[in-house]
Amino acid sequence: MRNVDTKAFRIAMINANNDSFVQLANETGIDKITLSNVCNGKQKPSYDTIEKLADALHLTYEEIGSIFFYRELA
Repeated sequence: MRNVDTKAFRIAMINANNDSFVQLANETGIDKITLSNVCNGKQKPSYDTIEKLADALHLTYEEIGSIFFYRELA
């Protein structure tokens, strides 16, 4: 599965005043389990999911893309 920059995702949540997956799920309409799986790299996010998260977290598509398509440098 894809690497997710979980640290950057958590920072984006904090910056957007989202304290939990439950709150973010309520704001985006994304199921809590789906949200957790996507954010932990267990499930590939759909375009719709990425779009909703970008809007809720006040991120550009480039910023949200760097979180969900994160590649560690060797």
